[in-house]
Amino acid sequence: MVLGYEFESADIIIFFTLILLEGVLSFDNAAILAAMVRKLPVEQRRKALLYGLAGAYVFRVLAILSVAYIIDYPILKLIGGLYLIYLSAKHLLPQPATHKAGFEERLMGWLGLSGFWGVVVTLELADLVFALDQVLVAVAMTDKIPLIIAASLFAILALRLSAHYVSRLMDWFPALEKLAYLAVGWVGLKLVVVEIIHYAGYTEFEVPKLISVGVTFMLLVFPVLGKWIHDRMRKTTPPAS
Repeated sequence: MVLGYEFESADIIIFFTLILLEGVLSFDNAAILAAMVRKLPVEQRRKALLYGLAGAYVFRVLAILSVAYIIDYPILKLIGGLYLIYLSAKHLLPQPATHKAGFEERLMGWLGLSGFWGVVVTLELADLVFALDQVLVAVAMTDKIPLIIAASLFAILALRLSAHYVSRLMDWFPALEKLAYLAVGWVGLKLVVVEIIHYAGYTEFEVPKLISVGVTFMLLVFPVLGKWIHDRMRKTTPPAS
């Protein structure tokens, strides 16, 4: 049953890991949204983001339910894992500096729209594009769809309401984005390896959940804690005379 759910203690770790992972993976989305609404008058920006938030919720749930329906097919899991590896490599390799701005402007021109509603439509399309990427990562981590939905919706809301703090976090620790895509690569690699082993006849093999979640959690949380501790120590250590 797609929406069947049985709570386990490890789900708490998975839940917060999903929130953190999806929040970090949404930084590109946030940058595009910020570029879009910047063209609007100040009094219209918040309203446009609210429309974008509504669309993000709808598209994210639809993407989750669609992926959950087809993910039982092994070949699709394999393709999904390979795609996540590609996504990770794409974001870890150097990209042209004008890529994000060009995307937004080409989208607006293709739609032939301008003004408030043009921005709203592009917000919705951006949400649709990003929804599948992020949901595929989540489904690769756990097959509990209600848990994925809860974490995804919470992550979207938190991202929209705290965009300023997200930007400051990235300024404080720019490496966090690359760490997130390393985590994406790990999730994709895990998915591919498991499916290959299943294809070889070892259908009961699974990566232990503690290892699967632990690697992702360490990639995202430990470096942030390490930098925070390092910065605190620098502030409290008197300069050498």
